[in-house]
Amino acid sequence: MTPDDEDQFGSPAYVRRLRRYEAAPVASASAAGMDFYSPFGPMISRVRAPVALVDGLNSYADGLIAAAGAGNRGPGEITLPEDFVRAGGEDSLASSTARWMAQYLETADDRAIGKVRFESFWMVRHFAGTFSPAHFHSGDVSGVLYLKVPDQIENEREEEQQSYINARRAGYITFLIGGKQRYSKSVISFKPRVGDFYIFPGWLLHAVEPFLGEGERRAMSFNAFVE
Repeated sequence: MTPDDEDQFGSPAYVRRLRRYEAAPVASASAAGMDFYSPFGPMISRVRAPVALVDGLNSYADGLIAAAGAGNRGPGEITLPEDFVRAGGEDSLASSTARWMAQYLETADDRAIGKVRFESFWMVRHFAGTFSPAHFHSGDVSGVLYLKVPDQIENEREEEQQSYINARRAGYITFLIGGKQRYSKSVISFKPRVGDFYIFPGWLLHAVEPFLGEGERRAMSFNAFVE
């Protein structure tokens, strides 16, 4: 293979060269149903949310979408009101999230959680070609829970072999830190799956890649402060 072949955008050699900076989504530890990832310092956790919680969030969003009327996709971003977030007592969205945050901080920060103050909960709806650029959140701790994932994503199998740097387009969430550094990982990407709830530092840069194909990618996010 010539140097020109290696530099050709999208070639296998080109992708391999880029993927050396991308960490594999393999958990470094697991405890009480929660997986932990620490590919480049800050810790990311993943837990499976109960089906009832996912269904409740989807039902709430579907009601708003239906109210928008036929032929209207409804709101792209939905802010969740306080009464909805706290409905259900110990099984509420707020209480469940606080418990998972406590479990996350016991491992990530080696301390018991103090008082939790939630700033906001909201849902975001993505369709083919839409995305979220790299950004961070305002809280100490943030998270994302997947509620809907398209049944069919165009070219998904091929895109799974690509890297984030090589413009993979399959609706993944990607966490980024730093830049290109030898012998160090800079990015890690996770394929969306309904019920997966990721918790991470609010300052950690992350982005949502677009997908091609029919359907909706729906996710709930939150910001929280720990006192």
